[in-house]
Amino acid sequence: MKQTDMDRLFYPKTIAVVGASSGGSGAMWGGNTYLEGSVKMNFSGKLYPVNPRADSILGIKAYRSILDIPDEIDLAVFSIPYSAALPVMRDCVKKGVKFVHLFTAGFGETGQAENIALEKEIVQLARNSGIRLIGPNCMGVYCPRGGVAWTSEFPAESGSVGFLSQSGQLAGMLILDGQFEGLQFNKVVSFGNASDLEAHDFLNYFAKDEGIKVIGAYLEGLKDGAAFFEAARRMTKTKPLVIWKGGQTEGGSRAAQSHTAAVAGSQAIWQGLCKQSGIISVDSLEEMIVTLSALQKIPPIAGVNIAVLGGAGGGSVTMTDCAEREGLKVPKLSEATIRGLQEFVEVQGSSVQNPLDIMPSLLGPGRFEKLIDLLNHDDQIDALFFSQRMDLFYRVLGPALITEIVNMTVMAARMLKKPTFIIVEPAETLEEENIREMAMGKYNAKGVAAFPSFAMASRVMFNLNQYYHYLHA
Repeated sequence: MKQTDMDRLFYPKTIAVVGASSGGSGAMWGGNTYLEGSVKMNFSGKLYPVNPRADSILGIKAYRSILDIPDEIDLAVFSIPYSAALPVMRDCVKKGVKFVHLFTAGFGETGQAENIALEKEIVQLARNSGIRLIGPNCMGVYCPRGGVAWTSEFPAESGSVGFLSQSGQLAGMLILDGQFEGLQFNKVVSFGNASDLEAHDFLNYFAKDEGIKVIGAYLEGLKDGAAFFEAARRMTKTKPLVIWKGGQTEGGSRAAQSHTAAVAGSQAIWQGLCKQSGIISVDSLEEMIVTLSALQKIPPIAGVNIAVLGGAGGGSVTMTDCAEREGLKVPKLSEATIRGLQEFVEVQGSSVQNPLDIMPSLLGPGRFEKLIDLLNHDDQIDALFFSQRMDLFYRVLGPALITEIVNMTVMAARMLKKPTFIIVEPAETLEEENIREMAMGKYNAKGVAAFPSFAMASRVMFNLNQYYHYLHA
């Protein structure tokens, strides 16, 4: 499929929603929410609700049938029972619709022979007429710039992240949760059973899209694995690709089969193919979000040696263990760095060993800048991990100094010529959690990579290191 052809899906001029209801929105996603989503996204084209028993829906003139609509239709969304899908598809063929999104579920994923046969008949009808299908059993398209969304809950601002997903629920969670990590999406597609358009079709399209800089995916299985990994190999040298693979256990594989009719495959084979193709593999929604966010702020990293700031006592030990379990190293600092630190760090109650327990000594004028200068010249350090207990800062230093610490951290991240990873652990009280969220929001707004845990930051850095070696192999 040509790039310009797929543009009609993400930038349609006309959208028909079959099954829109005069009874209101109903469920969070589906039916009228496709109309509401396009209104929220300031869709500049024409919307056509289709319902044989309604004159208007959400103040928009409704039509009894696709065939009654006076314009050509770029995208038709089916929000109808699966038993009604075939006759509506026949109407779409007569109308010359370009794309059909089958939000409708109840096809191949059920495992029932008659439902599988119905899906095949619909797909064949579409192929014979030149219609391209998304789904069935999926949420479809979110493209803020194209004015398309499956719910009005999504942000209207466009960004540089592309995401493809077999799960509509996880795609929606990523969009909503990702905004708190500073993620803004250019295009998202939930494609369900992939009965026609498959993962590699969307991957190829995203790879050529100049507005998309980093790509994520949630997959449960691939109908054409060879085409997908070939597309991945072509694009990962220029755009990073992060994938969360569902169905990697025996039970998960069964669940994937009933969810999207996907054959999940072997975990070991999957991981091997990811490594060969330069794919960054993650294992959770949280890891997907923070990895996509980090890729927009931190370049691939050649080394794995980190300086840790914020350690104390047993915390220093556990943070070192955590980093090294994830494949990083916490080496001794250079003699020049240690000597430089000893010039202003008090011996009592502090440690200039790595991890560094020196926070009280950094609050004096020019001292944080001195630390950054020392780390810039320490060839044994590839990155800085700064672990911040905002709840402790709040209790000990008071709220007035929190903003000062955040600003000091942003300044340090900009001065340091090496990647900076800020770890802001969850707090215990609601008030302290609000302070933490404020800090995370400021870091993301300033382009500083912030993480909810030391383990997550360590995993992301290791993945960035592996990606660096793939790029330079």
